[in-house]
Amino acid sequence: LLNGNVSVKDLFNPASLTRWQTLSEQTFELEIQANAGIYVYRLVIEHEKTRPLLRIAHESLHFNDMLLLKFERGEAQLYRDGGVPGPTYPFDWERSVVATLPPRHDNTQLTWFRERMKRFVIVQIDAFCLKNESDEESALLTYRAENFVSWYRIFSQDQGKSFELTQALREIIDGFSHFAFQSVGETTRILTVHFKKGGETIKYQLKELSEGQRTLIVLYVLAYFSRSADYTLCIDEPENFLALPEIQPWLRYLYDACAENDLQALLISHHPELIDYLAAHAGIWFQRDNTGPARVRPVVSHNSLDGVPISTLVERGWINV
Repeated sequence: LLNGNVSVKDLFNPASLTRWQTLSEQTFELEIQANAGIYVYRLVIEHEKTRPLLRIAHESLHFNDMLLLKFERGEAQLYRDGGVPGPTYPFDWERSVVATLPPRHDNTQLTWFRERMKRFVIVQIDAFCLKNESDEESALLTYRAENFVSWYRIFSQDQGKSFELTQALREIIDGFSHFAFQSVGETTRILTVHFKKGGETIKYQLKELSEGQRTLIVLYVLAYFSRSADYTLCIDEPENFLALPEIQPWLRYLYDACAENDLQALLISHHPELIDYLAAHAGIWFQRDNTGPARVRPVVSHNSLDGVPISTLVERGWINV
């Protein structure tokens, strides 16, 4: 929505409303700490349950409690840097105001927030869905990473990070040599992966690799090209299609990048090894009772259980007791 690709009706419907409440509104809030302050974004979506109609009832953005933007009931109010009121105008109820604003010399705080939202990558990598070819470049990676080749076309232009990635994959994937794009028509490109065997170099298309190799390639590209670029990686079950020895080196690299403040990452996993590796240092426990709301809190264990693997505590129901 904030990237301007879709309207609220493309993303939400009455079935997405909270089931254990009767509210006809959905409220989302997001805080980002940056630029010596805190951005607070708030979005309220209003539904009419008797018919398939929904719209944005409220959208606002603050920086250190200072308004940068406010939209209510079809009217947008903009503010310049420093909180100085800007123009007021009617606006489409179904689209985000943030997504439509062009950069100006006096709205740098607002446009920074919009550009930062483009650097959220939210994926559950499905190796079966990866397309083999690309007709054009894409700055946004889709949820299943289907358009990975289109996304990689942009990032591969960074020669420094491409070199680092190639060196890493040579150590991780047996026989890996390099990537290359094969032209098919005027704009279409196929991503090829080259391996060395003996004295020969063998070329494969991305689709010809195993599901595990494809997943590993996506994970390493995400980590290397996002590092030191103010990205937030949100990856659901990154260990899918991979054996533990394959995922562990990537986890260590990602953990080091986050520890050095080069990257922010959120991983969701049910795998016991990943739980034990990460939960003790940065674990957050989500628990939902029956059909009620999810409760969120840090992972803790009773002092008498110290030394017991976190995954064992989960298995036995002793987590957070």
